[in-house]
Amino acid sequence: MHIARAAGLSVLCIAGATLGGCATSMAVEPPPGFSLAGAWKLDPAASDDPQKILDRMREEAYKIISRGPTPSYGPPPGARRGNTQDQVSQSNDQDYLLAPGPGGQRPDPLQRSPMAHTIMTAVERGEFLTIRQGPGDFVLDYGSTRRSFTPGGHSVVSAEGGVGDQTSGWDGRSYTIVVKEQYGSTVTEQYSLSPDGGQLVEKLHISSAELSGVTLMRVYTPTHDSAPRVTPNTD
Repeated sequence: MHIARAAGLSVLCIAGATLGGCATSMAVEPPPGFSLAGAWKLDPAASDDPQKILDRMREEAYKIISRGPTPSYGPPPGARRGNTQDQVSQSNDQDYLLAPGPGGQRPDPLQRSPMAHTIMTAVERGEFLTIRQGPGDFVLDYGSTRRSFTPGGHSVVSAEGGVGDQTSGWDGRSYTIVVKEQYGSTVTEQYSLSPDGGQLVEKLHISSAELSGVTLMRVYTPTHDSAPRVTPNTD
């Protein structure tokens, strides 16, 4: 039994407004002299606990299931599902993040949740992040995975449940990435500096789909350490 999908998709600007601006205002260039470039390491104490967010999602899912049989969610028959190499459903860490339900008896309702998969994919990229930015280029390098973006650009990318329209660019002093999924929610990532400029703040917002919308905040501090280097995947 699976939780039902919400009818309809949230529009692009809803997710953008949640994090401080609509995606249509994104620019090609950052403010003069402003940069997010550098090596960063996650500060777990200052960040949201993803397990607590998943636990809240799980409890909401159980409540929905308890109302009675519901149709399964997912892309329509024949729809192409995203196949990025770091997709969380293929990860060895899945057992930790998808813990058994209360009492260990009920199947985990998040097992096939695209929203939960998006959170876990972000977590599994690791605690190290190197940002490089230049004219027409913005790169998030996690050591094992490298993600490259063109500020002001638009592309079609693989996403949970199919494909999605991706836009990215500068929204003031934040770099914002928005993926509006064809058969799911709108996922918005925003990278900015803390008010004192000493920390990097990442906000991942997933608009309401099969469950209520959620936001995961991750805080990074400057570091001289680096992530273990492997041949990076590109997503």
